[in-house]
Amino acid sequence: MEFLHSLLVAAHLIGASLLVGTFFVQMRAKTGFHFPIMLTGASIQLASGIALYGLAMTGEGEPNHMKLGIKALIALIVFVAALLGFLRSRAIQHEKAGLRQGGAVSVGNLELPERRVKTFFHIAGGLALVNLLIAALWQ
Repeated sequence: MEFLHSLLVAAHLIGASLLVGTFFVQMRAKTGFHFPIMLTGASIQLASGIALYGLAMTGEGEPNHMKLGIKALIALIVFVAALLGFLRSRAIQHEKAGLRQGGAVSVGNLELPERRVKTFFHIAGGLALVNLLIAALWQ
């Protein structure tokens, strides 16, 4: 059981590093956000967090349900923001490809959807950082 716990903690840390690392690397970018990496990290974080909560419920002692509930809610919001950003950025890429194939070079009007994608990126990355700080500072 200790090995399973250690494996889940390692997976949880890998998910956090994918989210927060990608956020820090691309924080000042205007386009080209790597949502597949963030979506993978958010998925790993959510799945391993739920599994760790299940293990905490079966162990000795009582887990801090308020802390874990808040972290789960934030993780769910991070996952949804990463998913929406991934889907929107993929739609923008398909639209740009269609414009290039159709002969239209005017990609400037697609700048507004890029800003909406940037919002999802900052929501996912910022809340992942908040979740990491809650885990580290709330005892």
